[in-house]
Amino acid sequence: PGENLNLARGRATLRPDGDAALERDFSDFNVPACPHCKVGILKPAVVFFGDSVPEPRKQEVQGLVSAASGILVAGSSLWTPLPFRLIDAAVKASVPVAILNVGPTR
Repeated sequence: PGENLNLARGRATLRPDGDAALERDFSDFNVPACPHCKVGILKPAVVFFGDSVPEPRKQEVQGLVSAASGILVAGSSLWTPLPFRLIDAAVKASVPVAILNVGPTR
């Protein structure tokens, strides 16, 4: 596992999107198992792009939107369904919404 962090043997170049392109074979990378369930892979308590938002979190956020005095959307195109639906629900409930984004926003 400690070997996973040794990237000094590889090279990295900066891609146009700001990410790093690592020039290394990662086929031997050991993904740690979740220490709690022992089955799934270890991931932080965030929702990655492309993953589903857990239902309890959806319900919690819907409640927060309903109770909000205003919502600021920063850095989102709102092209993914859940955030768009949340902002749409806020607008329909007359909750003020401000959107700050460099590119187009849905």
